[in-house]
Amino acid sequence: MTRLLAILAFIFTANTAFSQSYPDYASTTVNDYAGLLDDASEARLVKQLEELKKDTGVEMTVLTLSRQEMFAPDQTLEQFATGLFDEWGIGDKTRNDGVLVMVLHTDRAMRIELGKAYGRDWDRTAARVIDRSFLPAFAEDRYQDGIEAGVTETINTIVTPFLAGEDAPSGSAENNWVWAIVMAVVAGMGALIFKDKFVKLKKCPECGTRHLNRTRHVKNKATKTSTGDGDMITECSNCSYRSVVPYTISRVSSSKSSSFGGGSSGGGGASGKW
Repeated sequence: MTRLLAILAFIFTANTAFSQSYPDYASTTVNDYAGLLDDASEARLVKQLEELKKDTGVEMTVLTLSRQEMFAPDQTLEQFATGLFDEWGIGDKTRNDGVLVMVLHTDRAMRIELGKAYGRDWDRTAARVIDRSFLPAFAEDRYQDGIEAGVTETINTIVTPFLAGEDAPSGSAENNWVWAIVMAVVAGMGALIFKDKFVKLKKCPECGTRHLNRTRHVKNKATKTSTGDGDMITECSNCSYRSVVPYTISRVSSSKSSSFGGGSSGGGGASGKW
């Protein structure tokens, strides 16, 4: 009987272990594995997050994935984000003030995961940031606009006041309508600025519509000693068009800046879907 129980325990443990995994990170600032950002947008985000770390010591990182199922199909989005946050060790290990912004393109879901130092009072603020800055742009497939606007607001309305010792805002009705006006103006300006760029998006070679989506599938992860490789997959949501192009992943830097500080999350933050 003891032998049987040991075997059953091993099988259960193995199944649990294989039911979840976490992607490796190549950068402590932006890992755009879903291919939602162009080079200019990614460069702006990297600079912004590097300056945040330099000025405040806060580690904030952006991760985009196609879907959660390939990593942790048996977990909720919240469990997956918390586990990944802790696995990567985002934020200083004594301050625990790191921030993860995770966007799941195909799942049409996202989460802001906060380090445990923020406390649960900041969850409401994170939810408002998602509703104001991320989701309206995502609903229109303007992913990089939403990510850039959302990262900026996360810094301005969560990280900065937290570092100043302020309490999480209560979210009164007065604040809500003021923010609604501000974000409407910002959204209108963004639409004008990026109008030409979106008109120039490529048409599908088969059906001629502008419904192309691009994701990246990592086949062999890069290490500090060797490059990795993967497939860049372009698909049309309007027809059966699908193109697969191999690409090379640069070796992981061995510098200290390529590693997080060992922080952890207590499960705080907020999620959203569009």
